[in-house]
Amino acid sequence: MSTVANVSLAIIAATCVIAVVACVVFLYYAWRAVRRAEAILALVQRALPGLATDLRAMLDKIDQEILEEAIRTLRRVSVVIGSGVSTIEQVQQTARRVAQDVILPPMSTAAGVFAVIREGLQWFRPGGDGHKTHRRPIEREE
Repeated sequence: MSTVANVSLAIIAATCVIAVVACVVFLYYAWRAVRRAEAILALVQRALPGLATDLRAMLDKIDQEILEEAIRTLRRVSVVIGSGVSTIEQVQQTARRVAQDVILPPMSTAAGVFAVIREGLQWFRPGGDGHKTHRRPIEREE
């Protein structure tokens, strides 16, 4: 049985050696990855303040340009709306004046003339006593 025990111990020893070598290789590659990450983070840390300053300056410039353009646009729109409202008010006033001064007097005169003509025609109808005559319904022969 000593041979089985020796073979088993040899297998266990080889497995331990392989595990230690694998662990050393893993630690080496992990150390390299950590060093690369550290170098990248250092690079980012050096570039970050400049990048933040540049971004802040760009955002400030964009905000100023956008706000100035928006203010200019709002002023233009308010001027256009104001002129549109004043134009509509002037059109309304003109329409009222035209209706009062131009359209209503002839219409009232025409209505008066038509009323006089109608009343005059009432006098000339059969039975012209100056009153309206009522028509009799037509009787049908059965």
